[in-house]
Amino acid sequence: MKRFKLLGTNIDSIDTDEVFRYILNISNSEKPGYIVLLDTYLLIKSIFNRSLHNFINSANLVIPISKGIKFGMKFLNLEVKKIYNYYNFIISLLLYFTEHEKFIYILGGKKKNIENVERNIKDSFQGIRLVGKYHAQYKKSFENDLLTALKKTSPALILVGMTSPKQEKWISSHIHKFNHGVFVGVGEFINIVGSKTDSFSSKYSGSKSYRINRKLKNPLRIFYYILYFILLIFNKIFKKGLL
Repeated sequence: MKRFKLLGTNIDSIDTDEVFRYILNISNSEKPGYIVLLDTYLLIKSIFNRSLHNFINSANLVIPISKGIKFGMKFLNLEVKKIYNYYNFIISLLLYFTEHEKFIYILGGKKKNIENVERNIKDSFQGIRLVGKYHAQYKKSFENDLLTALKKTSPALILVGMTSPKQEKWISSHIHKFNHGVFVGVGEFINIVGSKTDSFSSKYSGSKSYRINRKLKNPLRIFYYILYFILLIFNKIFKKGLL
């Protein structure tokens, strides 16, 4: 594994032979850890949000998952071993933890989808040790009870599916309350899984529809991508960059 900086933000270059074993080792340690799945939008948001920036740069692992990150690395002559497909990466992570008989908890998504999530996950991953699930639309007054229940299940892997950077803020605020386990912010993954009445399939892999829908729902993202390109140019011109 090798770590780079892209506009001041950590990017880890790690191949598939190592990445899941590395995450499993984090889950086995005596303190909690977390993995950041970094796309262009989250990177730009972090540049203008100091707490988010510090959260990402303190992660055990920062996995690049977008073509924008790949473009930025190449533009600045930095080599990363692999840019992971967002959906495929999470599926592979679930498979790996299932093969090693580790407990998994799912937190996030819409209330109406959460039962479908459990059924589809269990149908697709025979032997998965899913010890709990809860949607992200809970009331703040319920949060302490939720955390207590989550800790009692003692999961090795906790998938947190909320909008970004809300999920990163949630992990940052609560991770210190746990003794072990690895947290991963997975965004819309839980809603993608739960929106189907039958078992989800690999047809979502590599699909552009998810990324296009996100842009349409939040046109401000286009501005972030333009800003990203401008920052890359400045960084290229001044070599060490402004960040």
